[in-house]
Amino acid sequence: MYRKLIAAAVLLAFVAVAAMPAMAQEKAKFKEFHSIVDYKFVAEYAKMPKPKGVMIIDSRPYKPKYVEGYIPTAVSIPASQFEKMTDKLPEDKSTLLIFYCGGFSCPLSHKSAFAAEAMGYTNVKVYAAGFPDWKKHAPYYSIGLENLNERISAGENYMLVDSRPYKKFLEGAIPSAIGIPERNFADKRGLLPTDKENSTLIFYCGGYACALSHKSAVMARYLGYKHVLVAEAGYPGWKELYGGADTAVVAGEAEGAVDTEWFLTTLKENPDSILLIDVRDPEEYAAGHFPNAINMTVDMVEKKAMEIPTDKPIVFSCATGARAGEAYYLFKDIRPDVEKVFYLEATSEFGDGNSYEVHPNK
Repeated sequence: MYRKLIAAAVLLAFVAVAAMPAMAQEKAKFKEFHSIVDYKFVAEYAKMPKPKGVMIIDSRPYKPKYVEGYIPTAVSIPASQFEKMTDKLPEDKSTLLIFYCGGFSCPLSHKSAFAAEAMGYTNVKVYAAGFPDWKKHAPYYSIGLENLNERISAGENYMLVDSRPYKKFLEGAIPSAIGIPERNFADKRGLLPTDKENSTLIFYCGGYACALSHKSAVMARYLGYKHVLVAEAGYPGWKELYGGADTAVVAGEAEGAVDTEWFLTTLKENPDSILLIDVRDPEEYAAGHFPNAINMTVDMVEKKAMEIPTDKPIVFSCATGARAGEAYYLFKDIRPDVEKVFYLEATSEFGDGNSYEVHPNK
């Protein structure tokens, strides 16, 4: 019995000695930067219009971390690429630099802060609590367009809001967006979803220098929405990354109507920039129609209004403009949030091979 106890004690001692390096390794800490700031400090600078004399820097990898979410106005300079990206740092060495990464256990921001200080920057800070702490306390955070594109492609449940003036929205917008100009936000807040706990709102405007989306995001949080994001690169960034055709619609004389000349030019030069819906009966459609038009009778428009895509301007057409106008008003009643919807107030005649003649109604 005594020998067994001795053997067990020796075995335990051996296990403890073997585990010591691993335990020591777990307790080992990276070298922390000497100047640490908290959320309150960072929040004074992470806002729009962007304060002068400061740069907030995300030291995490650009993908997947930065594009999934970052502190508003922050630029991406991954710690692993710091030496290659020093040209992104400000020339003025007295500029306030605030580095952050993935929280207290993340060494990347500390590493970058030391490197910046070694370059001669004299006002360097580290937000050690990092992005997890920001998400916990801040009213909103920003996402990359890559993240937004994934949400669009996956058909996620969100509302994308263009905060620019409505005229800009009509000239071109990110797919699936609705236009709620920041200056009209209070009047149009009824267009926002009723579920404030679970709905995700994503705002964008005219790019990194544009404050409209940030202001809209703050107002949305004030209204009680819990999940609010900003795509800071906005429509200019979207066009650069994914392309985008200008879709400015020229209005006709009647309410909701498009200008006939604009319609014919668009049909010839850029037909994919609009969703053209022919509301005539299937027999009429089969006998001849605009080449890019889809067929959906007025009754079907009423039944399937919620399924009709809204990522581009919608134009209803028929033979004389009457049924197209009816479809327009029915659709607007069902989906008042959709602003880029119109109809062709004209008489259209179709021939062989889907040839057509269009005459504006006087």
